[in-house]
Amino acid sequence: MKTIEQRNKIFFDKIARIYDSFLFRSLNKSPPEKIIKLIKVKENSKILDAGCGTGSLLYQLLQQKKNLKLFGIDISPEMLKIAMQKLKGNANLMQMPVEKIKDKGKFDYILSINAFHHYSSHEKAMKNFYRALKKNGRIMVVDFDFGFLLNKIFHWLEPGNNKMHSAFQIKELFEANEFKDIRQEKIGWFSVLSIGRK
Repeated sequence: MKTIEQRNKIFFDKIARIYDSFLFRSLNKSPPEKIIKLIKVKENSKILDAGCGTGSLLYQLLQQKKNLKLFGIDISPEMLKIAMQKLKGNANLMQMPVEKIKDKGKFDYILSINAFHHYSSHEKAMKNFYRALKKNGRIMVVDFDFGFLLNKIFHWLEPGNNKMHSAFQIKELFEANEFKDIRQEKIGWFSVLSIGRK
């Protein structure tokens, strides 16, 4: 039987070429431009996009002209190929799951956009995020919350979906991993942005 990581890799490798299509963009109610406005990135920041996919968020960050040092990780080599073409060497990209992040005190921001429910271990991911952030660094997670029943249905329907968390459960994970100044807000119809500080 395939692991969550293997299922996700197969799924995202298959859809990589159509991931940036209008259909997928219209289904995604938390576009990168909107997220960037909400997080107010500072000049000269080091930013990790954890589950960067085709690099759309990193590309939008690049347009900010703030001398940002950009990093992205993803488990799908096909998604990363597209990200590399899009970013043209302006971000450090690596094929790696979030559960294997080894950095310590490196990043000012870690962003996880609509990827959290795909992680193999949410607890390990949060521990790694905390360790990899600088003091006062920010973690920002955007993920879907359809409500209890629809979360269960979406978990069952989507390949590689490990677990759907409610906004309350995400907040609990932040608190359990010692993140402070936690705030949450709805983005679009079904997405919630959760922000915490190390």
